[in-house]
Parts: sequence; C-alpha cells; structure tokens
Amino acid sequence: MYSALKTHLPLIRTFAIIAILLFAGSGALSAIEQTGAKPTTLDSAKWLWSPASSWEEGSRPPDTGWRSYEEPVALEHAYFWLRVTLPRTAEFSDPSLFLLRMNDNRVYLDGQPVYASDAARSGVYVNNSFYWHLIELPLQLPDHVDLLLQNGSLRQLQPGIELGEKADFINRMLHNGIDNLILGSLLIFSCFVSLGLYASHRDKLYLYFALLTFSGGYASLVGNTLIMLLWHNPWISSLQETAMPWATFAVVGVLGQVFIGENKRTVRLLHLITLVFAAFVTLSLFVSLPLYTFSMAYLYTPIFLTMLTVAYWTIWKSYRSRKDIESIWVMAGFTSLVAVAFVHVVRYWLPPGLYVWWPGLKSYLTHLPEDFIYAGLFAFVVCLIRVIIHRYTAMNRELTEVNRSLEQLVGARIIQIQNSNRQLEEANERLSASLRESAEAMAETMMLEERHRITGAIHDTVGHTLSEAIVALDSARQLLLPDPEKAEEQIVQSQSHARKGLEGIRRSVRLLREDAGHFDLPGSMRALIRETEQMAGCRIECRIGSMPERLADLQKRVLFQALQEGLACGLKSSSGTRRFQFDLSADDGLIRFALFMDGQPAWHEGENLGLRIVEKRVAMLGGQFRMQPAPPGAALFLTVPESA
Repeated sequence: MYSALKTHLPLIRTFAIIAILLFAGSGALSAIEQTGAKPTTLDSAKWLWSPASSWEEGSRPPDTGWRSYEEPVALEHAYFWLRVTLPRTAEFSDPSLFLLRMNDNRVYLDGQPVYASDAARSGVYVNNSFYWHLIELPLQLPDHVDLLLQNGSLRQLQPGIELGEKADFINRMLHNGIDNLILGSLLIFSCFVSLGLYASHRDKLYLYFALLTFSGGYASLVGNTLIMLLWHNPWISSLQETAMPWATFAVVGVLGQVFIGENKRTVRLLHLITLVFAAFVTLSLFVSLPLYTFSMAYLYTPIFLTMLTVAYWTIWKSYRSRKDIESIWVMAGFTSLVAVAFVHVVRYWLPPGLYVWWPGLKSYLTHLPEDFIYAGLFAFVVCLIRVIIHRYTAMNRELTEVNRSLEQLVGARIIQIQNSNRQLEEANERLSASLRESAEAMAETMMLEERHRITGAIHDTVGHTLSEAIVALDSARQLLLPDPEKAEEQIVQSQSHARKGLEGIRRSVRLLREDAGHFDLPGSMRALIRETEQMAGCRIECRIGSMPERLADLQKRVLFQALQEGLACGLKSSSGTRRFQFDLSADDGLIRFALFMDGQPAWHEGENLGLRIVEKRVAMLGGQFRMQPAPPGAALFLTVPESA
C-alpha cells in the first residue's frame, strides 16, 4: 500500500496543490461577493396572476380576476399578468426593481407602462441567468407593480424579483462579476499568447490551447450580470452556453496532441464528434431555438460523459506508462476540471424531470458559486501552461545541445578549412615554381623555334637569293670574254640578288630587335608591306583595323610573322604572285587575319618551315590556322583570341 502511494506521490501532491488553491481562491472570491448591501427578495407567496388575452393587452384585469401565484399557471395561457406586492416599511433614496430569469416583460405602475423588453419575441435566444431588467420606481412606493409576461418555462425558472437601491444592485454586480472579469481576461491573454506561439512554432497543441482559453475566457466574461451593465444586449450572453461544446472539443484536441498515439482511433473519432456537435449547436442557435435547447439539454450531457471517459482512459494509460511531468500535470488538472465541470453540467443541463425524484438537488446546486466552473477551467489551463513550459524548456534544451554540436562541428570544420588553406598555399607555391619552370622551358622552346624559323627563313630566302647570285656570277664569268655586255648584265643581276638576300636577313632579325612594350604592330605591318612592294614590284591592298591596346608580345610576333611568311610564300609561287589583299580586324573578342593572293604558293607540309611555326604558335594561343585555295589564287586565314 505504501509503495503504491509512493509511486503516485507526485500526482497526489500536484492534485492536492491544485485543489487547495482552487477551493481557497473560490472561498476568497465568495467572501468578496458577500460584502455590501443586500436588496430585499420579494416573497412569491404574495404574488398574484391573471390570464392575458395577448401581448398587446394594455389594461389590467379587474381585482376579482386575480389568483394566487402558488396556483400553477396553466400552459394554455400564453400570456399572463403578474401582480407583485411591494413592502411599504422600507425607505429608499433611489428605489429600483430588479427582475432576473425573465424573458420578455412589460411593467406597469398605476396602469401606466414604465418598461418593456421584447428581445425574445424578436427571435434572439435569451440567457435568463444573466439577462436582467432594472426598473426605477418613484420615491413614494406604490402598493404593487403589474407585469405582463410570456408563459412557457417561466415557473420552472423561478423568476427572481428584488427591491432595493439602484446603487446596491450595481455594487453587487461589480462584486459578483469582478472575479469573472479577472479570470476571463487572464484566459483571453493566454489565448493570444498561445496564438503567438502557434504562429512561430506551428504546433497544434498551441492552437487547441488557444481555442480552450478563448472559450473559457469568453464564457467567463459574459457569464455574469456585470456584462449587461456595460452592454445591455441579450446577444452577448446568448453565445455563452456554446462555449462549453467548443471547450470540450478543444480538450479532446489537447489530449490528442499531448498524448500522441494513445487510443489514437478513439480520440480521433471523439474529436470529430465534438467538432460536429459544437458547430451544430452554434448553428442551431441562429437557426432554430427549440433545436438548440434540445441539443444542449439532451445531447451535450452524453457527449460530455463520453469525453470524460475517453479522456480519463487516455490520460490514465499515458500516466501508467510514462509518469512524466506532462502526464502528471494533465492528470491532476483534468481531474479538477472534470469535477467542477460535472457539477456545472448537472446544475444547468440536467433534464428538468430528474429533479422530481431528488427535490433537494436543485436547491443545493443553486447555492454553489456560479463562477466555480471558470476557476476549475483556469486551474486546468495553468496545468496546460506547465506542460507547454516543460515542452518549451525541453525544446530550448535540445536547441542548446544542437547549437553546441554545431559549434563543435563548425570549429572542426574551421580547422579543416585552415589545414586545406595551408595545403592549398603549399600547392600554390609548388605550382608557382612549376609555372616558372614551365615558363622558362617555354621561353627556351620559343627561342629554339625562333632560331629554327630564322634558319629556315635564311635558308629559304637568303640561300635561294645567294644561289641565284652565284649562278649569275658564274654565267657572267663565262660570258666575260665572248659577250662582255651579257656578262655585265649577269653581274648587275647578281648584285640585285645579293641586295635581296641582305634585306631578307634584315627582315628576319627586325622583330627580335623590337621592344615588346613599344612594338607598333599596325605600323610595322604597313612598313613591311611598303618594303615588299618596293623590292618585289608587287601590289598589296591593306585594310588594318584598330587593335586592342593590350596585346601580348607573342600575339604581336605571331601576327607579324604570319604576314611576313605569307607574303614570302606568295612571292615564291610558281606563277609569281603580283597582287595581294590583306585584312586585319578585331571584333567579338577575336583578332581576324586574312591574306589573299593571285598565285599558287608552295606551302604544303615540308615546303615552308616559317608557316609551320606560325601554325603551332596560333594553336598555342588558342586560335585557328587555315590555308586554302581561293580562285584565282589562295588564301591564308587565322584567328587569335584578344586575351591570350
């Protein structure tokens, strides 16, 4: 026995704390409500009633037509007069008559109408527990007041009529309703906080909690007579009873979110039933008042009891298996709420016929604090807040652990990145050294290629020219005696060939002497064209466009060498090229080179070393080199990227 109690000690301790706070708070509020002056409740034994023909009947019945109010009012009388006798002993400075639990009524003093209420007749549901009427009376109190009332369930409601000072009635409403306003405000505030949490976390628990606190907060704010002092309209209190079905639906939703997986199908079915019933009750309030009354009187009680059974079953199973903070607080809070709510349901929605076999039940329930249900709801809400705080704390703890893990991962990653950077720096240093070595090797290769080109140029141009000069000199030597004139002509021709060879040597080394930083490519090309025209007696049409400001030394050398080798190749053609057309332009990031000639040059592989070197260098720069026939002669095309 002791071990079992010890096992459930956290639950018992939590429930005891909630119960003590609940009853202590209710007792303190009840003490506040009992302060102040108390108006006089008029004795219904002195009342009289008489049938009325219609609601528009304006004349009172004769004095002989009155009957004692203790005699039941027959149901066939849709309307009747009620004469309320006023005491003459009390003195008032501002006498008023307070009517409660009455629907429509009209008040007459000495046969003159002084007050009228037709709210129920307009189709509005009137909550008689909170919809009151305050009629100011003259200082000289009359003997009686006549009321024209609508029959129905009025006798079952036991209408209350009190006489007192107007200030006393207002003071009592303030005292009786201030606790409702406080509880309602706290619940509505919790609703807005929960909606904010739902907006940021998207957890349905916060949404159901918001609905629960809004239902309880609204019912607490309008479920008292004080609200009618601020806004005397029956509509504001007519929706008060619909808060209970919506609160029931919200409780089932909370259980489904707190205890996920427990009685999943049953909770889901009950969740759907409570949602449909809450929507049906709210709709019937605006569509059919008899249907609304029937639903609340005969359908809500079994649904509430079913919810109670399923909820306790779910909470108990979860508590037995988990015994954690959430299950303990929900179990304790829900037990407190159900105990108070059960009393509230029996008090207001128990079928009236059941009071016949238990006459004292209704009297006992009537003397309970009317706002006790809201105190029980607030206690349950406090328990749910404890659950939410626990979840929020656990989530923050998990986030802290995740952040700590992320910091460790980030730190390790930073170390890896630093090591990678260090490795990259070392690789860059090795790559720079390798590039320097490659550049030196490339420079050496270019020097060798340039030597080969110069050698080939000397061999192709100077060698050929000197050979011709030697042949001409031999011929001149042989013709010196037989034909002096012919010999002199051969000597002059030999001099010409020697000059051509000398000029070819000068052209071969000119580009090597130029400073790459000050080398003017278009100017050098035009100078080369003029010299070629003068020496070879050919014609060259030249169109050179604007070149980019920054061209690499290798690009300039390749373009100049291409023109030089192309002209030389064309001049050595078998047909003797005498006409050239040269175009050089730059657009779309490319330098375009085109040389047309009217002869057929001998530029096949193995026949021109200079052009083969040009082709290799163009490929190294990422360009294209092409030699093709172009009737009546041939053409040389090449493209080089502007940025090499």
